[in-house]
Amino acid sequence: MYLILNLIQPKYILSMNWITIRESLYKVWTARHLNSAFVVVQHGAYVGGVVTDLPHKYTKCDIFLTWGTFFKNDFIKNNSQKKVEIVSFGNPIYNEFNRDNFNYKTTQTNKILLLPTALDSENLVHFNLLLDKLKELNFQVYLKEHAKQGLEKNKNGSIKYPSIEGIEKIKERLYPLLKNNDFDFIISDHSSSLLDAIFFKNNVIYFDPNNEKKGYKTNYSNYLPNLYRKDFTELNKKSFYQIVDIEAQEALFNNMLVLGNNQLNLK
Repeated sequence: MYLILNLIQPKYILSMNWITIRESLYKVWTARHLNSAFVVVQHGAYVGGVVTDLPHKYTKCDIFLTWGTFFKNDFIKNNSQKKVEIVSFGNPIYNEFNRDNFNYKTTQTNKILLLPTALDSENLVHFNLLLDKLKELNFQVYLKEHAKQGLEKNKNGSIKYPSIEGIEKIKERLYPLLKNNDFDFIISDHSSSLLDAIFFKNNVIYFDPNNEKKGYKTNYSNYLPNLYRKDFTELNKKSFYQIVDIEAQEALFNNMLVLGNNQLNLK
């Protein structure tokens, strides 16, 4: 790869990560070729806005394009002694859309969507309790499953994220699904999919047992009540609709993201 870079002599190397050996090589190469730059585009919201893994906290690139000021400030704080330019760029996918073309749903169809990250056995117990309650209230419940669910294995060969049973699974791609806005509300956890749902102006409910047990709050928790902390098994149908707070979810979105235009404008 180093020889290929020497041959191509790129002005910019664009990636979505700085963690792998190949991307470390990009940083080494641009350090020795001062007219080039290794540019990383943020590719997720981490754990509801919280960067938990040390390799992700400390940038190994020349320019980091974040989704917004929230992430920019966090990475500047973590990398105050490093020579890196950190920019509020916006989410590249969101930047392709005019958000004004979407509207929040005001009618009720009884259909709801569950949109969790990959669930391990412990978190699946809480998820199934929620699923049972929603069925008890006669909601039409659908699941958009994480790609790793039921597939990724532990080192011992067991399934890391067991299959989710007893619910209709939707195979449609996520963004077209969210653009249709067919669901009364979408329940998600610390996944960046919650921000995806808000971007396309879907009503959302935040349900995240995982990080409460680990003893910290996500940035989502600063704006949206965590349904896991409520006695959700005692809620009635009307109560679920009342949890939705469009003003709060818009405040969360505006805190974490800016809407850009995908013009790099790099020096």
